[in-house]
Amino acid sequence: MVRRSTWILLIIFIALAGAVYFFQRYQTQKTDNAATATPSATPVKVYDLGGAQVEDIKISDSSGDTLDLYKDQASSKWAIADVPVEKADSFQIESVTAQLFDLQAQETFTQTPPLDAIGLITPTYTITMTATGGSQSITSIGSQTPTGSGYYIRVNSSQVMIVDKLILDDILHLLSNPPLLATPTPEVTATETVVPTDSGTKGTPTP
Repeated sequence: MVRRSTWILLIIFIALAGAVYFFQRYQTQKTDNAATATPSATPVKVYDLGGAQVEDIKISDSSGDTLDLYKDQASSKWAIADVPVEKADSFQIESVTAQLFDLQAQETFTQTPPLDAIGLITPTYTITMTATGGSQSITSIGSQTPTGSGYYIRVNSSQVMIVDKLILDDILHLLSNPPLLATPTPEVTATETVVPTDSGTKGTPTP
């Protein structure tokens, strides 16, 4: 007959073995997660333009809407395709494109996560930048992060990154609100109304 103390020791042993098993499993899972998404110690620039001058930026969404920005050769100002150069707000475009060129990654994935889970199989938005010489940089923009503070993106076939949502929203906002100069409202010229005057002369009655 097994003593009561033996049963107690057996139960304690099983409990300890279970605790060790779950602790090891937790550590393994923690290590795997750390290997998949590694927060950058310092912000890393998304684009390495290497001094190349970007001449064309095309922003499009999954529904087919497109905005094509280009550097006008004659004026060296940013313009919008199919829009007269003088009607484009080149200052606003310059400001937003500067944010795009300086975009930084908050996190970089060392291993590629399932692209369908983060919206990168069919990107919500795509930004295509063409530099001097014809080289292109295609940025696929997927879902928002669970916290809603960032977007999952991928440049060409590089590692998946997370970038700040507010900064990227400023850039994507151009698609629905093209940067056009306000059309001045034409001035309305007041016209003088001529009021007929009574001469005081009565008309001759008709017999």
